[in-house]
Amino acid sequence: MNRITTTALAGLLALTGAAQAAPELQRVRGTIESADAGTVTVKTNEGGTETVQLGGAKVVWVAKSSLDAVKDGVFIGTATKGENPLTALEVVIFPESMRGTGEGHYAWDAITDHTAAGDAKVKSAMTNGTVKAEQAGAPKVKSAMTNGTVAKSGGAGGGAGGERTLTVTYDKEGSKQIVVPPQAPIVAFEPADPAILKPGSKIFVVAAKDGGKLDGKLVAVGKDGLTPPM
Repeated sequence: MNRITTTALAGLLALTGAAQAAPELQRVRGTIESADAGTVTVKTNEGGTETVQLGGAKVVWVAKSSLDAVKDGVFIGTATKGENPLTALEVVIFPESMRGTGEGHYAWDAITDHTAAGDAKVKSAMTNGTVKAEQAGAPKVKSAMTNGTVAKSGGAGGGAGGERTLTVTYDKEGSKQIVVPPQAPIVAFEPADPAILKPGSKIFVVAAKDGGKLDGKLVAVGKDGLTPPM
């Protein structure tokens, strides 16, 4: 009896230890102050300073793109505000090599709302998934046509001056319909290396906080002076 109890307790302690060992993810936004072979130091938008260990971090450019590039089968991430419908605050197009990154629908932090006057920060959610083709004759297609979205686009990509409704699927069975207003920034991740980490560039980082250290997982740098909108 004591042996069974001891074994069960050991298993519970192992599970508890694994849960405690899982580092929390932290997002850092700001301007690069300095970088070397192993770290990047960021002056955050809040006025503080964070040093991120690069280690095995994925480094990418954040380049300007357009809604025309958001096609059937493309993997995207989009921060949204509101509900019924969700409204995109930005859209990020992932390269095929990063398909599946952060897949799902979950809470995000407050980010700048470029779709409204004043650029205030709003509470947001994040949806990462695959754009699903509109089905001919489905009600959502008719609705999009009524709103002028498809008519203005001249095709599946959407067009300047009009909004578009996307169906984004994730985790095999989940999906969300998301309205993308024309003011929402559309960007794309492009493969890069740490050589792009130059002082003065705008940066977005997802890092694992382990004790007092930040281990970078994703390091995204704005290309041609762009500020990452996510």
